[in-house]
Amino acid sequence: MRRATIAAATTGLALLGGAAQAQAAPGVAVQFGCYLSGSPMTATATSFAAGGAVDFSFDGQLSGSGTADAAGNLTQPLTAPVLDFNTYQHQYTLTATDPNNPVATASTPVFVTQRTVTMSPKQGRPKKKIKFGVHALNPGQPVYLHYIFKKKQRYRKRLGVAKAPCGSLTKKTRFFPVNRPHTGVWTFQFDNKKRYSKHSLPRVLLKIQIFNIFK
Repeated sequence: MRRATIAAATTGLALLGGAAQAQAAPGVAVQFGCYLSGSPMTATATSFAAGGAVDFSFDGQLSGSGTADAAGNLTQPLTAPVLDFNTYQHQYTLTATDPNNPVATASTPVFVTQRTVTMSPKQGRPKKKIKFGVHALNPGQPVYLHYIFKKKQRYRKRLGVAKAPCGSLTKKTRFFPVNRPHTGVWTFQFDNKKRYSKHSLPRVLLKIQIFNIFK
């Protein structure tokens, strides 16, 4: 009797252990931490219902839908949201949801940026300090400002290091390295290369007009 009782108890524990295995919670992920406004991207959803629908939305706005495979996983092409003209960077919440079971949902933050440069104030004497805002260069790398006049670099300035995740930098610095730059149109090129090249990528260009003012 004792031997039979022990065997029965062991079998029951084995059955309980198998029933306790729970399905993994749904998840969603993207490849990069930041994307250019309106650029293509890919989201990966995991542990959803096998063969079920999955909706993807940015801040509650539907962006795309797909069908999970037999393992409940899905790789879905999406398009990053388009930012407003005056919005240079925004953190969205990307959410993957089973429309037939709203409890099955997962979210992840996604940054979106525009490759642009801002300056404040927008004009001033060459020696005046200007605040530059540079966006969408390579994060973690130095940012250089190349002063170009008549297709040649005249000066160069290191502004700092672009911050993750979107390669942004804000720097207040002197407008020009000299008090009397040549009059005419200058090109300010912001990039991650110490050596100037008009083919450097990524890069942001800004046109500056220099006038002579007589008093």
